[in-house]
Amino acid sequence: MVGGLAISNFTRYASTLRTVALAAAMLAVPLQAAQSQPSDYPAASLTPRSQPGWDATPNGIDPSAPADEPQGGATEAGTPVNKRGEECFATEQRDLFSDVDMVAGADGKLRPFDYQANGVITPDARSAIKGKNTWILWGEGNDVFWNWIQQHGYGLTDFLVLTDSRNRDARFAKFGLINQPGMKAQTDRTKRLLGLYIDQPDGDLVKLKQPGTDIDPKTQALVARPVSRTECEAFEPWDRDQYRKVLAELPDDGLDPNVYGYPSGIVGLRFMPNPDFFAKTNSARKARQYWKSRVEDAPGDPYYTDTSVNADPTLVRPFRVSMSCGFCHISPHPLNPPADVERPQWSNLSTTVGDQYWNPVSTFANLKKPNSFLYQFLVSQQPGTIDTSLVSTDHINNPNTITAIFDVPARLDRAQKNPPENQNAANLLIPQIEDPQPGANPRHTPRVLLDGSDSVGIFGALSRVYLNIGAYSEEWKRVQNTIVGFTAQRPFAVATALKNSVYWRVADKYRIPYLAAFFTYRSKQDGESVTRPMHLADTPDGKPIIEAEHNDAANGRKVFVENCAVCHSSKQPAGFTLQFSRDWSKKDIPSFDSSATLTLPMDFADWQDFIKSKDYGEYVKQIGTLAGEPAGQQDVFLKDNYLSTDIRVPITLVGTNSARAVGTNAMRGQVWDNFSSETYKSLAAVGEVHFFNPFSGKPVDRWGNNDTYAPPARGPGYYRPASLISLWATAPFLHNNTLGEYTGDPSVKGRLKAFDDGIDKVLWSAKRQTSGVRHLGDLRGKMALADGDSGFIYRTTQPTWIDFPSRFIRPLISGVIGPFWISFLTTYVWVGLAAVALVLAFFGRPRHAGFVFALIAILVAVALRASRIDTIYPILWLVPAVSAAIAALLWFVTRRLWIARAIFVALALISLFASEQATAFVSGGKGDLRIGPIPTGTPVSLLMNINPEASTGDLLQAVFGLSRGILRIRKDSLADGPAWDAFRTEAAAPLMRVSKCPDFVVDRGHWFADALPDENKQQLKAFLKTL
Repeated sequence: MVGGLAISNFTRYASTLRTVALAAAMLAVPLQAAQSQPSDYPAASLTPRSQPGWDATPNGIDPSAPADEPQGGATEAGTPVNKRGEECFATEQRDLFSDVDMVAGADGKLRPFDYQANGVITPDARSAIKGKNTWILWGEGNDVFWNWIQQHGYGLTDFLVLTDSRNRDARFAKFGLINQPGMKAQTDRTKRLLGLYIDQPDGDLVKLKQPGTDIDPKTQALVARPVSRTECEAFEPWDRDQYRKVLAELPDDGLDPNVYGYPSGIVGLRFMPNPDFFAKTNSARKARQYWKSRVEDAPGDPYYTDTSVNADPTLVRPFRVSMSCGFCHISPHPLNPPADVERPQWSNLSTTVGDQYWNPVSTFANLKKPNSFLYQFLVSQQPGTIDTSLVSTDHINNPNTITAIFDVPARLDRAQKNPPENQNAANLLIPQIEDPQPGANPRHTPRVLLDGSDSVGIFGALSRVYLNIGAYSEEWKRVQNTIVGFTAQRPFAVATALKNSVYWRVADKYRIPYLAAFFTYRSKQDGESVTRPMHLADTPDGKPIIEAEHNDAANGRKVFVENCAVCHSSKQPAGFTLQFSRDWSKKDIPSFDSSATLTLPMDFADWQDFIKSKDYGEYVKQIGTLAGEPAGQQDVFLKDNYLSTDIRVPITLVGTNSARAVGTNAMRGQVWDNFSSETYKSLAAVGEVHFFNPFSGKPVDRWGNNDTYAPPARGPGYYRPASLISLWATAPFLHNNTLGEYTGDPSVKGRLKAFDDGIDKVLWSAKRQTSGVRHLGDLRGKMALADGDSGFIYRTTQPTWIDFPSRFIRPLISGVIGPFWISFLTTYVWVGLAAVALVLAFFGRPRHAGFVFALIAILVAVALRASRIDTIYPILWLVPAVSAAIAALLWFVTRRLWIARAIFVALALISLFASEQATAFVSGGKGDLRIGPIPTGTPVSLLMNINPEASTGDLLQAVFGLSRGILRIRKDSLADGPAWDAFRTEAAAPLMRVSKCPDFVVDRGHWFADALPDENKQQLKAFLKTL
């Protein structure tokens, strides 16, 4: 009887078993196939998706976009604020920073930049002064965004913690930040303001003062501060007298607080009172009470040290922090560095050189510790760099230098000679200054960002910079999943900003034109702009060096003209332009002497043959004639020479790390679509990019590469040449500041030490390998796992975890999959399973319960084989084995209904328990999220460059490989070398397959000088020092 029943049941369910097994096999096949070609990088060739419907409206306008705070009359938290128009944000017009940007006169002595013409400051000069004030002070309402970051930004950073006054005496040394002159540290706990350590005024020295020459020609008196209008106050405080007492304790440097707030003590960061804290609302009252209990009355200043306090998304801060462009761009002046970097005077600062000492991790991960993988990610970005896709991420770890702004007039002159770029209707909503016709199309434009993607004009580039530091964030956060990514983007539409943002319109009408005036205004005294070169010869320490190397520099000039000017000179033969082709040597390519178009090879492998070609010889002849010989003290060729063609060059020719070149944010339909030209969006693919794969085991070529990948077409794959102006002052080199020693010393001697090390590695590439100077994270010579690296790969310096505080788990997941799917995965699916189980408890039979266990056995078996977790924990096969055994018993042995009912009731309870646990996890009830350990020696970009648009099969294999690597380390308690070996074995190949950029060596490339004789290199080095 039992045997007959078994045969009958087996026959009945065999078909079902075969169907389920076939489905499982079909699932397993693509997962296994996804890892069959580890040398292939399909994810690096994908064009990123855009949000559906992004182009359904004219100019991509977002019909559901919110207004910004002054236009909408409410904060994002719903606190009412006063509506304000453009008239409420008058630009500071006084020349308050006259000592900033000291310039060298004909006699070599430093003096303030002269804005006068015949003793009068003209309207053009006044606009330039307003632009300077804007650059140093104006945040364009981005305090809204940075407040969101410090309250809701996943516990990464807090600018109020960054401004801790107890760090004032070491801010530059630790963080690369510039202390505002006229202020001092406040370290007395009894003098805290609302529990915060805020820098104090150093008497009246905090007051910004204009020179006696800053005369209004109409009144013949000093130019007055714009009138502060009471109707332009941001909000109604809860108690005006108490509120005034708080404000009276903030430092006051004499600016209109309604526009510029209050100084934080760090140049470029300013405090703005937070309406969500100080307003006359019930929620603000609760916020003040909560802050008092958690911060003001708490022992031991936990706000500065305890992430349960400073990473609490319900903790409303009393002050929002506004960030100006000067926060990243103001630095010690190369010609007049401070004697004490922690105590600079305004005359010791430059707004144009760029802060190559600025530390990304101190700013954007100051709540994290070195054992956080996110901390290691920010540390991998060298001082003086910033990943401009850090917030609107393109899923590539691609930092670039904080750009020095040199000789803008000469750069604009080169733009007039380069081919203009086609613009679309959205591009044309952005004003431009390059062409006399307002609606000119195509436009002449510089290529502002390093990859040449900013290509609608300088006006648009300056506008986009403010967006990238948080302007009109109410909309910016909607077009991309801020910081985390893993969702499709849509363009930030200029049309939307014009319609919905007071701050944008203020910038469009006033602030950006003022900035353009600041960078382009030429002094009536000497015809030079504030962006003029800073020459080493104009320093007491540098002048004798230049004099001693005069002969070498003179010879080096010829070496430069013949070998470097083709990319690094804005002065070129008439009609000159560049094009690039792999058929550069073919006869049907027009010759240079007949067309003025020089065709360069696409690949560096062809460079030596190219420079021996007839066309290049003709070019050298013509550029030599143009350069001539310097006459006396003035070199006409170098005067007003931007020292760059500003033409995009394929990364395949430059050979440097390709991460920045292959960024995708400016591609069609992506976040910066409106700020890139149609010409950029139509660029051809550059082809195969050579790089070093540390996992392939293949031998390297003479340049240290052993693999290739292919970036997508229509934008990515190019760099524009950097300007060589003031090269002596701007080391380390390359687009990511990785080539050369970081000294942290802005003195002339410190800059020259960095220059010497960096330029030697540029000219003698072998020194990159033999140098004893290693950056943090370069583990060559320290750990055997990195000894095979062909260059600097930033590797984690200790075991780390991908970690997020518990209260950010829900927004983290919701930002990627949306609130519906969170509810589905935590509630709906489990409640549904529980409901089905309860129904089956009444109507089910043992065979139905057997089917459930058979399904569990098959699904677990498929999961174990697909993920290969069973190779680490073979004991897990007991789960499908036991489940299969129970299924067999229920099918072939027992008919007792109570057993089936008990099983289904138990399954219902388990489903409800799973729902409760999932909900608790997502809500933070299970503690912080910590994924790891990620072992010491892991290339940071191996994880940070994961492309979420890779195929589902490849992404699953990457997740499985990552999981296996972590589990193997945990199981065997592995440390350092063995931990990395295990992680590499399990995770490296599948993670490389889903990499958006598998190119990890960051100090590679630009080998153009390698073939020069050593004598020529020494001469070229001497010449470069004079620029």
